[in-house]
Amino acid sequence: MENKSSVLGKGLSAIFTDKNVDISITENEINEPKRPSSEIPVGKIIVNPLQPREDFDEEKLHELAESIRLKGLIQPITVKRSGEDYMLISGERRLRAVKLLGRQNIAAYLFEMTEDTNDNLLELALIENIQREDLNPMELSDSYNKLAAEYNLTQEQIAERVSKQRSTVANFLRLQRLPVEIKVSLRRNEITEAHARMLLRVDNLEDQITLWKRVVNENITVKNLEEMTKKDTKETRKKKPALGEIYDPYIQKIEDKLRNYFGTKVKIVKKTKFSGEIIIEYFSNDDLERITDKADL
Repeated sequence: MENKSSVLGKGLSAIFTDKNVDISITENEINEPKRPSSEIPVGKIIVNPLQPREDFDEEKLHELAESIRLKGLIQPITVKRSGEDYMLISGERRLRAVKLLGRQNIAAYLFEMTEDTNDNLLELALIENIQREDLNPMELSDSYNKLAAEYNLTQEQIAERVSKQRSTVANFLRLQRLPVEIKVSLRRNEITEAHARMLLRVDNLEDQITLWKRVVNENITVKNLEEMTKKDTKETRKKKPALGEIYDPYIQKIEDKLRNYFGTKVKIVKKTKFSGEIIIEYFSNDDLERITDKADL
């Protein structure tokens, strides 16, 4: 395991030993430490506009609010001054939960920043989120992508800032290649990150969507999905023929109709100008029975 002390001083980074702690270590770029926590008015707190987290589960927020009501706020939020108000750096879920309770004040650490820039605000918000163990994989991917796209950071630089392996950052960034429908599904926890990685093995967009629908509707396991996508992985290693050799608009249209009807991979192979074969794939006995029922056999 990487020595945690070795990553300090390498750009903006923070190491957390407890998933409930938002920011526990800062580096030399921020000269002033956090002041002891104090109560500040909820109405004077401005939510960080660069906060990468977009989805907040309402049921879990109410559970957190009830926990705060019974046991109090164990971990204060972290803010910085913004004129006469305060900008939230970390702890938006706790702030929302306290608002649900109708409380006027909340315990907060005041964070002093020497460089009040969007880059610092974004990185602090990203680190607060990225280091949390319960963060959605798609939110992590979006956070890494934001650093890469808007601040021109390489994968190595991102990994350095958030104290992760470069390969970990690369794997999360690959999720950006998913179709919008599958990204939303992953964000909603309808599929797992492992499912998403298996779907990325399929090059054809429509095949991806078809398989994703089956994963959601039929509760296909990651192991079964791995078997279903294994052929695509092997085929990508082979030399692909020129587009003119494989693309026939009429054949493609028929394939699409059959694929949508049977809910599985269908391929039409032309042997001569007027003959060929239709290959309908199945991946289990239940799959075969479902296909034959569709075919009314």
